[in-house]
Amino acid sequence: MKRVLSTVAFLAITSNLAMAGGDFSTPVEPEVTIPEKEMVVVDDNVKYDGFYAGGALSYLRMNAIDELRGHALTLIGGYYFNQYIGLEARYTRTLTDPDLDSGAGVSSYDDTLSNLGLYIKPMYNITTGFSVYGLAGYGKAEAGDLEESGVQWGLGSKYELANGLGIFFDYMSLYDGDDFDTVSAKDAFFSSTSVGATYTF
Repeated sequence: MKRVLSTVAFLAITSNLAMAGGDFSTPVEPEVTIPEKEMVVVDDNVKYDGFYAGGALSYLRMNAIDELRGHALTLIGGYYFNQYIGLEARYTRTLTDPDLDSGAGVSSYDDTLSNLGLYIKPMYNITTGFSVYGLAGYGKAEAGDLEESGVQWGLGSKYELANGLGIFFDYMSLYDGDDFDTVSAKDAFFSSTSVGATYTF
């Protein structure tokens, strides 16, 4: 009987010691998944603000009684406040005497076509480096001794290359009315189409 009691006591003590020791295996840390942040691609070569200058080759068309048309040079200067808005000044002048199309034939017009204007330039970036823009402001269009001042507007697109250099294409409505400087004409207009380049400092 004593042997049985001793055996039971031994088993009880051994069992208590095993339970007191606990599980000595290495604990497993729970895996924590951190959501990845959305990557924003920024092109350091594209300049979205600052002063800029440029030039363009333009094609001017003006219709009062007869149609005048010619190739011109446009000089541009402006300031980008940010990637959404800018302020731009332009001066355009024909390089040679424009053509005068009377309907019966084409001759040389011994004078110049020109325009000077200041515009607000809202912009929208389609993708990195490529944007579309509008131009809205006030300017003075001249055809020889004739001139008209008023609201002018335009639409265009631009692609930034690198280190501040960009290329653009746009259309400008310089005048659209019933006459031009009291010269009667139905739906008289003055417009320019330009392709050029700018550099942002």
